[in-house]
Amino acid sequence: MGTCKFCGKLDRNISEVLQVCRACILNGDWEIIEPHIFQVHKQVRQLVDLPDKPPKAERPNIKLNCNYCINECSLSENDVSYCGLRNIQRKNSGELPFPTKSKGYIHGYIDPNPTNCCNAWFCPAGTPAGYPEFSNYEGPEFGTYSYAAFLYGCTFSCLFCQNSSHKQFQKRNLFDGEALANQIVKNEKITCLCYFGGTPESQLPFSINLAELILEKMENEDKKRKFRICWEWNGSGRQDLVEKCMRLAIKTGGNIKFDLKSFNEKLNLAMCGVSNSRTLENFKFLAEKYFGTRGKDMPEMSACTLMVPGYTTQEEVELIAEFVSSINENIPFSLLIFHGDYQMRDLGITPRKQALKSFEVAKKYLKNVNLGNKFLLGIV
Repeated sequence: MGTCKFCGKLDRNISEVLQVCRACILNGDWEIIEPHIFQVHKQVRQLVDLPDKPPKAERPNIKLNCNYCINECSLSENDVSYCGLRNIQRKNSGELPFPTKSKGYIHGYIDPNPTNCCNAWFCPAGTPAGYPEFSNYEGPEFGTYSYAAFLYGCTFSCLFCQNSSHKQFQKRNLFDGEALANQIVKNEKITCLCYFGGTPESQLPFSINLAELILEKMENEDKKRKFRICWEWNGSGRQDLVEKCMRLAIKTGGNIKFDLKSFNEKLNLAMCGVSNSRTLENFKFLAEKYFGTRGKDMPEMSACTLMVPGYTTQEEVELIAEFVSSINENIPFSLLIFHGDYQMRDLGITPRKQALKSFEVAKKYLKNVNLGNKFLLGIV
């Protein structure tokens, strides 16, 4: 049971860590509430030795500029990037080299198809979609694997993070792209590659290069192998890199899943520590330029929203669905049932009533809506 520090409301759906309700976040005095929110994020990030905000070093102290994501960090000798992957001192000591185009911090494993991927309800690995151009199977690809590429680092700082291990990486997690590509190509039962994390934005050049290496090696083998490439991200990446990913996904029969964590920027700042402005811009850009170019049965991208109790409410879901439908009503939209994790373990699962109402509201705007993690509600 949490209490809002600003209005005094007591509710089980108020985070004990955040200590502010949705209503105050959206309608309260932002000049007072914003410093509190960033103090909360500062304390949480200190637990894992990450900076409370993107470093903005000034000349002549700048040792590195990184513009892969919305944070656009400028690092001095003593700075650490917001994602944690770029640390001048640790690099100079040889302890943790920076990720590069050819090397990345990654944990990879094979996952039997069809996987629990948020897009499995419409992708070739789990459905007849894509046959025969992008899949050799007229239905789900049983007996094959997806290479799950968990990339360390994140450009957001979500208090409800479902994969917080992305903050804990070591030198042993630094892999050579060439060697990894050879490993993936060698296993002919791997039919797709899915990048997630964390979020891939922190290592976009590496993920793009690895994908291109794999495709090049497969082409050189002249086996006409079908191999799809997908990204799951928060959408905060640099637009030209994001577009390269989209083109690779389209070319191979893959897709891109955007985590639209909220529509209201203040809510995103409260829950995730970073603005969602770049996310919405990139989503709109890619959807307007690429959605539907491959035909109606093979969606190039999707939206996905985790329904955090008390915060990502039915009203927030409606705003997101309305935004997506304003671009194209056929874009797939997944609503995920929340379970408490990381700094929001005190919140329960999404109430069944909220989940079902949100699902119905989303369907008023969009033609392809899916309810994920239904098992948490006892729904088969």
